[in-house]
Amino acid sequence: MANLLGIVLFALGICLTVALHEAGHMLTARAFGMRVRRFFIGFGPTLWSFKKNETEYGVAALPLGGFCDIAGMTAQDEFITEEERPYVMYKKPWWQRIIVLSGGVAVNIILGFMILFVVAQTAGLPNPNADTRPVVDQVTCSADQLDNGELGTCTGVGAGGEAGIEQGDRLLTFNGEELESFQQLR
Repeated sequence: MANLLGIVLFALGICLTVALHEAGHMLTARAFGMRVRRFFIGFGPTLWSFKKNETEYGVAALPLGGFCDIAGMTAQDEFITEEERPYVMYKKPWWQRIIVLSGGVAVNIILGFMILFVVAQTAGLPNPNADTRPVVDQVTCSADQLDNGELGTCTGVGAGGEAGIEQGDRLLTFNGEELESFQQLR
C-alpha cells in the first residue's frame, strides 16, 4: 500500500511540475499581450474544463504532460480568428517570443532551487567542520578456531578484548597515521 501511495504522490508531483511549467509559458504570453486559448494538464479527451475570459482551463484523460495553446504560435496556425489576430504570437517582437518560450524553463529552474532549499532545510546539509573520523558503533568478539575445529573463547577486557576498543570510541590514528575519515581507515 505504501508503494502505491508513493507512486500516486510521485505522479501528482509530476503533474504539478508540468502545470507550473506550462503556467510559466501562459503568464509570460499574457504579460506580452498574447492570446492564450487553452491551458490543459494531460492530453486526449477532456475530463473537466471551464472557461475564464478567453482561456479554457482543463484536465485531459492522459496525464502524460500538458500544453498551453497560444494563438498564432507560428504563421501556419490555421485557426486564427479575426478577434485573435491582434494578439497572435508570431507578430510579436522576437525577444518577447523567446521569453515566452523560455518561461517554462525558468519556472523549472526556480522550482528546482526551491526543492533543493526545502530538502536542505528539512534533511540538512553536511557540516564541513564536523569531525568525520570513524566512530566505533559496535564491538563483537571474534574467537579463533582451535585445532579440533571448535571455536575458542574470547578473552581480554570488555567486548573489545585486549585492544581495549569500546563502543563510541573515535579512531584517531591507525598504525601511527592520523585518520581524517572512515574511507581512509577502510
